[in-house]
Amino acid sequence: MITRPRDAATLILMRNSTRCRNEIEILMLRRNVNSAFLPGAYVFPGGSTEPGDSSPMAERLCEGLSIEQASTVLKGVEPPERALGYYVAAIREVFEEAGILLAYSNNGQWVGISRDEKQRFVDYRRQVLEDPSSFPRMIQKEGLTLATDKLAYFAHWITPEVAPIRYDTRFFVTAAPSGQDAVFDNQETIDSKWVTPREIIDGRRRGEFSVVFPTFCNVKDLAQYSSVSEVIASTIGKEIPAIQPLINMLQFG
Repeated sequence: MITRPRDAATLILMRNSTRCRNEIEILMLRRNVNSAFLPGAYVFPGGSTEPGDSSPMAERLCEGLSIEQASTVLKGVEPPERALGYYVAAIREVFEEAGILLAYSNNGQWVGISRDEKQRFVDYRRQVLEDPSSFPRMIQKEGLTLATDKLAYFAHWITPEVAPIRYDTRFFVTAAPSGQDAVFDNQETIDSKWVTPREIIDGRRRGEFSVVFPTFCNVKDLAQYSSVSEVIASTIGKEIPAIQPLINMLQFG
């Protein structure tokens, strides 16, 4: 029996490297070694969509993105509100797994979490981990909007039909907001690193980075760009095919 893949969203956070000239750095998280899916692997933040991600409340909180616009970008996704859910899920998962909130304050600027506010958002993060449907309510309560207008669609991968756990995953890229540090949740993720694509490629060859084939392919694609703006510009008008690799290609390496 073929398992139906679950909708999932992955967000590749990027910044221009200050260590390596003309290179970008991307945020990689290491999954818990006890996870049922990809234990111990280095991954981009991401996970399954949840019903609340495509709710009317979630749509009202999306800056610069409507259901119709999301559906136009993610061609063939039905019903249309399901397309919006991928974007919201990507932002929610980054908050859950890395503690970074891609949102705007009521003055249109990136949200900043002050020292006095830090504990409140730590508590919010714990709540969202326990109940993902609380994420839109948190955004609404804080008077924020989600920075869905900053997400650029980058890739689409589907787990092979014979795999016991399957995902239909949309990959997005965006520039990381300044003033926020990545903090792994010590549940799903147990480590975080800002590294260049070239460092991941070389580290994988040395056995220091355990990454699966889809992640590695996206890292190789990113290695050709010298800046965050180049990556984002490359997505304009880009045709995104659905890639479904063979099961033996999903091995760690």
